[in-house]
Amino acid sequence: MRFNFCTLFPHRFSAKHSAIATKSNNRSVFAKIGACAFSAFIAASITACSGINDSWEVKGGGFIKYSINDGEEITQELDRDDVEIPYIRNQHHYIKITIPMDRSERKDQLSVAVYSPKLGKNSIVPSLTWIQVEGTPKALIKGEDNYITFDQKDDTKWSATLNLHFEDCRQGACIDSLPPILFKGRMHYWIAEDDR
Repeated sequence: MRFNFCTLFPHRFSAKHSAIATKSNNRSVFAKIGACAFSAFIAASITACSGINDSWEVKGGGFIKYSINDGEEITQELDRDDVEIPYIRNQHHYIKITIPMDRSERKDQLSVAVYSPKLGKNSIVPSLTWIQVEGTPKALIKGEDNYITFDQKDDTKWSATLNLHFEDCRQGACIDSLPPILFKGRMHYWIAEDDR
């Protein structure tokens, strides 16, 4: 006489199949978690690569940190075209650094240039050097103690310290009797890969 094992011991049969089903479900859950984790890893990698491709080292640009009369330090991002490096997309032998007013939260604007820049201390070009502080009239360079000190200048990056004195035009007009305003800055600029 044959007995049906499943009929005689239904609790064992259902427990056994339940355990198999649980293992199967667990595998399915782990497979889904693994797939999600892998997708997240790929997405993070793509984002990281995108971040690298958008960096100053690739697309060019940098920043300048500066203060007016030793006040609050301001950080201004520099786009690729805000710094003209000699003979990089141009035919001139001077470096020109600009802060465009339309990108400055304070409405500051700066233009400063150095002919034939070298490592160390450099004199500025007075005719190409001026500032507007918070949208006030253009202030020209003043005095003799105005210079830019380059500590790096190669085909990848230029770094410099700026020490400049300008007329004080912050009252809506330039007042010669007022002491000059002091602009101190530190610039870091990377040359775009396409320009090297």
